[in-house]
Amino acid sequence: MKAKHAINLLVFGYCLDFIGGLFKILHTAQADITLTVAAILKVLGGLLILYKLLTYPKIKNLLER
Repeated sequence: MKAKHAINLLVFGYCLDFIGGLFKILHTAQADITLTVAAILKVLGGLLILYKLLTYPKIKNLLER
């Protein structure tokens, strides 16, 4: 998986979070499910970005500075 896929997951999670918040304000039935899926996508995207960052070969040079 490339880093852009992880970033896409994270951005899609934030977009879904915004839509879920709007659904919550409007008191629709899908609000809780939408917010739950958005939270899962944001956590998954963040973990994938962290994994890609830590497995990058030149990370030791970046952290030493």
